[in-house]
Amino acid sequence: MQKSKYKMTCQKLKIKIKEAFVLLIIVLLPFSVSAADLKDVVDNLQMRYDKIKEFQADFSQEAVFKISQMTEKGTGKVYIKKPDMMRWDYIKPRRQTIIINKRDILIYLPDEKQVMKDKLPAGGVTPTTFISDVTRMRDDFNILLLQDKKDSDSGLYNLMLTPKKEGMNIKKVILDVSEKDYLILKLTITDLQDNVTTISFSNMKANAGVKDGLFAFKIPKGVEVIERQKAK
Repeated sequence: MQKSKYKMTCQKLKIKIKEAFVLLIIVLLPFSVSAADLKDVVDNLQMRYDKIKEFQADFSQEAVFKISQMTEKGTGKVYIKKPDMMRWDYIKPRRQTIIINKRDILIYLPDEKQVMKDKLPAGGVTPTTFISDVTRMRDDFNILLLQDKKDSDSGLYNLMLTPKKEGMNIKKVILDVSEKDYLILKLTITDLQDNVTTISFSNMKANAGVKDGLFAFKIPKGVEVIERQKAK
């Protein structure tokens, strides 16, 4: 009897071990697949943007401010040229032009007749961080694939980026990447104050001949120039 009970106990134990092993495989398998898919997505994203030297697009922007719970929306046109030139021409909610040329920022408000000049803070993140240098994105951020192609009919890959080190001015970024051509169609940036800015791109044209002159700005006569304090 004792041998029979011992044998039954061993058989039950073996069954439980097998069940636990199968459960472990089931739990780990999705992570293995996701890791492989993530690498493929980021590799294809990098190959796509390595071929893009400059591009232009229409954009819509929505900023939600945490403390005030206010929402501000804007639309306009953006021009980006590698490695470090960018121009945003806002049409709504008010006319303004923002030019980033290397580490300098210039904001022109024609209705107020003002130009503000500043320096891009060290560790500052702009859309060009993710568009012009995917290699840097891999170096600076932890990347997670939020939505797998096999489980979604959206036609998008959703990548979440979180900083690997302190000193950056954001908490996280969500990139919506087209499955079709691996273009970044939307960025959702959450900053350190939990303000959320979402920028969507449309009518994108790559390598269409964006000229350097777009990123040079001649200050009009009668316009007040405000030099902001330089970032350390």
